Amino acid sequence: RNVTGVQTCALPISTMKFGMMYLFSEYGSIPQAQVFKEFLEEVELAEELGFDSIWLPEHHFSVYGILGDTLTMAAAIAQRTKRIKIGTAVVLLPLNHPVRVAEQAALVDCLSDGRLLLGVGRAYQPGEFAGFGENPDNSREMFFESMEILMKCFSGEKFSHKGKFWSVDDVELYPRPVQSPNPPIYMAAVSPPSYALAAKHGFSILRAPRFTSMHVVQEQFAEYSQHMRDAGRDPLAIDQPMLMQTYVAETEAEAKSVAEVHAIWYHELFQKVLPGAPGKKIHKGYEIYNVVRKNHAKVTYDDLAEWGSAFGTPEQVADRIVTYAEEAGVNHWMAEMKFGGMTHEDTMRSMRLFANEVMPRVNEKMNKVAAE
Repeated sequence: RNVTGVQTCALPISTMKFGMMYLFSEYGSIPQAQVFKEFLEEVELAEELGFDSIWLPEHHFSVYGILGDTLTMAAAIAQRTKRIKIGTAVVLLPLNHPVRVAEQAALVDCLSDGRLLLGVGRAYQPGEFAGFGENPDNSREMFFESMEILMKCFSGEKFSHKGKFWSVDDVELYPRPVQSPNPPIYMAAVSPPSYALAAKHGFSILRAPRFTSMHVVQEQFAEYSQHMRDAGRDPLAIDQPMLMQTYVAETEAEAKSVAEVHAIWYHELFQKVLPGAPGKKIHKGYEIYNVVRKNHAKVTYDDLAEWGSAFGTPEQVADRIVTYAEEAGVNHWMAEMKFGGMTHEDTMRSMRLFANEVMPRVNEKMNKVAAE
């Protein structure tokens, strides 16, 4: 146990996977179509540099995130790349028909020759539910029912389903995904019912602690891990990604000079779309997001540099990644390198430094710990 009193995680492997996560915030300084053009160029560079994965979010009706269709973008990536995994973080199941999600996911898996990582979640922004005419009070039930239908689709058998929110009759999934019986499924999870569902099926969880203390990150992973062990599963034997804003520069001062304005812009925007923001009702089950909102409303760059991000020199960023591996069971680092209006040039500069200087340091440190 560490000083927080929460049991820490011994490193289960000697290497870390490295991915890149994009939010697709639109900052008003370039045409929106250019956002996607630059993104695809960065995806090609990521594959060239040896990144393991690219992750795509689903958001609606806000400059917070202008990508509303993750699986269409995943199909585009499949045609631009040969090796890199393509993840969704996440498809919002209450806002999509589960059979359509299964069909689109299976097609992307075929187009990519089995490279899809299917991340799913239940959504949290009040404006997104309102835009689709859905009630956030139903989101947990909708998510659970959608997952049930999704897994039936991937069973390879014809089925019917009569539920509270969806009914389907005599359905069989085509095309079949390349990965059998389905692409790896990841769940965005921050509560015990979600941990229990993930553990029941052996799903990895997607974590995005943002400005959250290590103590909270440890507690949440410990709870999920207990559910996994109760289900007879080893939580550290599968992929366990975590998202964090990441920026690498030659010096700490340079990292701050580039990252600070973008990081603060992001956190100011983030707290405006959360439950509890002006005009945003706090529905049952979403109370934690109001706490998150209040924390983000007062965050400073110094706070972020201390915890909740990975900004700095290659050595500083590598140390931060290894700490999360040791303390919180992270074995797949999802670096959000383009945030808050970060330019295309600054993003690619950070990507190159991360690949050339951070990745080798992380694996060297983890190999050393594993050998002890």
